[in-house]
Amino acid sequence: MKCPYFFLGCLVILSAAACKQDREIMVYRVARETAQGPEAQPSPTTDPHAAMPGGAPGDPHAGLAPGSPAAVSNNIPRFADNPPAHWKKQALASMRLASYLIEGDGGAVADVSFSTLRRGSGGMLANVNRWREQLGQPAIDEAALKQTSQTINTFFGEGLVVDVKGTVPDAEAAKDGRIVGVIAETENEAWFFKMRGNPTLAAVEKENFFKWVGSVKPAEPGAAPAAVAVPAVPPAGAPRPAADGTVTWKLPDGWKLAPAAGSMRYATLNISGADGTTAELAVTHFPGEVGGDLEKVNYWRDQAALKPVDAAGLAPLITKLTAGPQSLSTIDITGPKLRLIAAWTRHGPDTWFFKLTGPDPLLAAEKARFTAFIDSVRFNQPE
Repeated sequence: MKCPYFFLGCLVILSAAACKQDREIMVYRVARETAQGPEAQPSPTTDPHAAMPGGAPGDPHAGLAPGSPAAVSNNIPRFADNPPAHWKKQALASMRLASYLIEGDGGAVADVSFSTLRRGSGGMLANVNRWREQLGQPAIDEAALKQTSQTINTFFGEGLVVDVKGTVPDAEAAKDGRIVGVIAETENEAWFFKMRGNPTLAAVEKENFFKWVGSVKPAEPGAAPAAVAVPAVPPAGAPRPAADGTVTWKLPDGWKLAPAAGSMRYATLNISGADGTTAELAVTHFPGEVGGDLEKVNYWRDQAALKPVDAAGLAPLITKLTAGPQSLSTIDITGPKLRLIAAWTRHGPDTWFFKLTGPDPLLAAEKARFTAFIDSVRFNQPE
């Protein structure tokens, strides 16, 4: 006779646990294009605020991966877009419709995703507050949302712009601290564009992100899904040429061309001191303005463990150098552990960066060579 009472006790415990979970589980249904067949079952997630750069499972704004069994059964269309060249396409996971990784200096990263949910997922305000909670920020009300909201145009109609800064316990500053997103709603669906990652990198990429949002649209019927690009890796130890000759320079004595080590790099130069210390000069380029000078400089100051400056304190830190007809802005930053000397300029559609990092004594010895190197830089393609 003990078994029935034991079984009844189990039911009571399970029932209590279910009541608790009712307050924690958020249920979302993914949009379908047709009403044929039985309605898809909801897909619960026990942690609706767990999304982190890299597309970790648990993001309630996750969408359906085109070509996946769930996407096929729900008739989710494929999408076409035009991402910046330096964004790295990622394998579609966690039900995303598009996924990219942006890599910056010093290990900084940002994760970009595009996804869709039924509009029944809580409404515009609820979705904004979910993103705010992910960064430890308090919820806002409809009045505050209307007062602070901005919009941009998307294929899906007017999109609400969301920009949230904040930190949560144990978050890595290189990987988290800012969400820039756009939410657009159609008759039955909500469409989510989200960039989450290092705050300074997100600021630098904000303009590129909005341009990408404007490029997303349904793919032409019958179009094949885009393959995930796998970057070619040169043989170990083989120096990579300075890309395609778009930019040329005179290499100072002792500076060595090395593999570029990343899709964003046009070239990498290695420098060795007599005492065995080393420095690296990275040549990179990105489409567009890539943020303002204040954001760039504070990004580099953060890498050197220095406090940010305001607009008034920026001007004295920047000097000008010339390279033939080209004018470049330069900055020299010395922090507790490293020194950073950078030059940058806009040429044609891109912004170019020449950044030298290493220990202070070595960069002090090499600064004259850096200046001569910048003076020798020539852009070989017209504006």
